[in-house]
Amino acid sequence: MWNYNFAIPGFMVVAVLFLYFIKTPRLNIRLNRSFLELLALEVLTVAVDYTATRADEHYEAFAPSWLFFLNAAYFALYLARAFWYFRISWDVLHLKKENTPNVLLYWGVFALSELIVISSFFTGAVFRIGETGYQRGPLYAVIYLCWIYYLVVSVALLRIYSDRLNRYELVGGMAYNAILLVGNVVRYLMPKYLIMNTFCLLAILVIYLTFAVPERHLANRRIAFNMRAFREALDDTVGEKPYRVLAFALQDYIDTREIYGGTQMDHGVDMVARFLTQAFPECQVFYLRSGYFALLGAETMPWEKMRDMINERFQSPWSASDAELYLAAAFVTVSSRGKLDTPDKVTNNLVSGLARAAQAVDGLIDLDGELELDRQTEVKRSLEFALEQGRVDVFLQPLVDSKTYRITGAEVLARIRDAEGNIIPPSLFIPIAEKNGKINLMGERVFELTCRFIHDNDMEALGLSWLNVNLSPIQCMRSDLSSRFLDILNEYGVSPQSIRLEITEQAVVDIPLLERQIETLRDNGFRFSLDDYGSGYSNLNRVKHYPFVNIKLDMEVVWDYFRDRDHLLPNIVHAFKEMGYTVTAEGIESGEMAEVMASIGCDYLQGFYFSKPLSTDAFIRKYAKGSVP
Repeated sequence: MWNYNFAIPGFMVVAVLFLYFIKTPRLNIRLNRSFLELLALEVLTVAVDYTATRADEHYEAFAPSWLFFLNAAYFALYLARAFWYFRISWDVLHLKKENTPNVLLYWGVFALSELIVISSFFTGAVFRIGETGYQRGPLYAVIYLCWIYYLVVSVALLRIYSDRLNRYELVGGMAYNAILLVGNVVRYLMPKYLIMNTFCLLAILVIYLTFAVPERHLANRRIAFNMRAFREALDDTVGEKPYRVLAFALQDYIDTREIYGGTQMDHGVDMVARFLTQAFPECQVFYLRSGYFALLGAETMPWEKMRDMINERFQSPWSASDAELYLAAAFVTVSSRGKLDTPDKVTNNLVSGLARAAQAVDGLIDLDGELELDRQTEVKRSLEFALEQGRVDVFLQPLVDSKTYRITGAEVLARIRDAEGNIIPPSLFIPIAEKNGKINLMGERVFELTCRFIHDNDMEALGLSWLNVNLSPIQCMRSDLSSRFLDILNEYGVSPQSIRLEITEQAVVDIPLLERQIETLRDNGFRFSLDDYGSGYSNLNRVKHYPFVNIKLDMEVVWDYFRDRDHLLPNIVHAFKEMGYTVTAEGIESGEMAEVMASIGCDYLQGFYFSKPLSTDAFIRKYAKGSVP
């Protein structure tokens, strides 16, 4: 009834290729994983196709439910083929999640077609099992429509992103899609021949020879992967998941090669590669070129310990044939935490770093650290420009009453921008300002902008009773701080009661000058708030020593309470309330957090649940009538 001449030989070839691909060292990238899954799917599909067809020929010997199961399994696998070949095209082009315009376009047709196949048990849509065995259903063409859809999309993607492939790869991509299209046409015209498997085998061979031959990724005697593999692995990793590269260069490689000879040095490189693959099986090991090695793995791996292990091994000679090679290594590291956001940037900077390391006496080049220094230089330049040109901005984040959720105050936060106009986070520029002394000018500028805001706006209409301004301990070292602040207050006609000065817990230390400065400011009408309580080492006696009116709980303390609730934080809040302080909880990010912190006695709440920091214009627009956040 059915012709099996093409099925069995094709099954054997695919099975052999599947086993070979499993046993051969291969790069752990999406394309290779998808290709291995495709081979397994192909082996299973041919086996189920053969079994289902044999059962259909002898339907009277099988229960109808068994016949339905076998045929449904075959059609489900047949549709899965279409989707997996499409995935090969997706991975060949190195497309990522952001390239998916719509999840339905990616999964939808496949999922719908599978649903129609499964529903055939009740509807007979694609097939049914009758008195004469297997029979086609009215929606049998669904299986061809699914294939045509994914083949058309694959070809369209190959055309749209053709610049990502060389001519040979583009031709190969078009070829296997054309073979699959012809295979479906032949299957439609010759339904009694199990011939589609042969066309799938041809497509698999084209994919294998064009994109998936493991040897193209292997370097020196199949021990480690090569530079091409490194680039493809990075393309599969950068921007997708946290990673780290630990690379090292054999120092004075060219001179050492001349001393030991090419053959001996090649043996030495092989031994180093073999050591790396055996010692770090969870990493991908690459031999890039000219004595350059690289390990690529997850960011969470113990990289410092791994570097020490490699260093320790290089303290001993590498025995090659009848000679001992004494080699030294210099290291370069780079990770997803740095600014290198493309595979090309990572590769180019890594190779450049290895070239420098190879000439160094010893040590480690941390590309992330170098980039961080570059970033710090950029931030420092932006900070100086902002202060010189009066480009410091202030943002406001509201503090709300814990009972009414109405705004009652706001924290003033400094902001500067880089050359492109992007906001630089305070965590980057505040430490630099404190180190180079610019924090005094920065603090004075923020205080002046705060006074200007109070002068220019109706605080009562905005629902504001006060504004919190951060005070750096370095500012408190200025003997003229109080007089400078008073001059600015007088210039804008602002009362010191409108401003609360926030001092971080870490700054509350036993320094007489700091104590005298705070006392002077208090005598001139300023009130103080202790910021980030719980992040440092202050005790209650030290807190009592300073004239605080409000204690702000550090957001980490608040979040930790919600991770593991105990009686400590409620008791601390209760103690502060008994001592006459008001309490503010920072880091409120949900309604539940707001309710719980209010229930344990916090007077004020601050966090993204109510509002992110806003520019002064945005703040005025939002709270012009004292509205609820």
